[in-house]
Amino acid sequence: MDRRLQNAIKELTTGDDEKRRRAMEPFVWATFQSFIRHLYRYLGNEVECEDVLEDVYADIWENPKYLENVSSEHGLLTTVYMYYMRKRLREVYTRRNRRSNLPQEGLFQLVAPESGAIDAMSQMELNEALYRAINKLKARERRAIELWMEGMSNRGIAVEFRTTVGAVKMLKFRAMLKLKKLIQGTYQAD
Repeated sequence: MDRRLQNAIKELTTGDDEKRRRAMEPFVWATFQSFIRHLYRYLGNEVECEDVLEDVYADIWENPKYLENVSSEHGLLTTVYMYYMRKRLREVYTRRNRRSNLPQEGLFQLVAPESGAIDAMSQMELNEALYRAINKLKARERRAIELWMEGMSNRGIAVEFRTTVGAVKMLKFRAMLKLKKLIQGTYQAD
């Protein structure tokens, strides 16, 4: 770690507000590129990275005590991630997941072959038809639909399956098509 960064960290952790204020600018200059590069790996969006990093620097300003024993750049990254960044990343993921939540009623609307199918079947019959159709899917498709219904984002599902977000989108698209066909077959058989 370079001497300028070490001095900035040392002054950030003192009790004197004037020293802390003067140390914040060199700290930001020395760490911004490194922090933004690591955040971009998680978020993939520069605007969100800058928003999160702004909050991280504010948190460091308010409570710099975790930086007291940092002696290397790797230690600095680890400490900042553990005590400052992780909370902000969770907030971003929660915000993203909330938008992608699909309640069961929404699933019914997506897989119904036509609007008359929901009207013609009772809620109980529709539940049974949907669960039978879901059980006929491949395990991976079924798990993706279940995770999606629980509110997990495409990115979260991709991490769970150790694949790409695009592959998860395609998996869900194919699973929805299969569910539509299976429910349509049930509706026509009845």
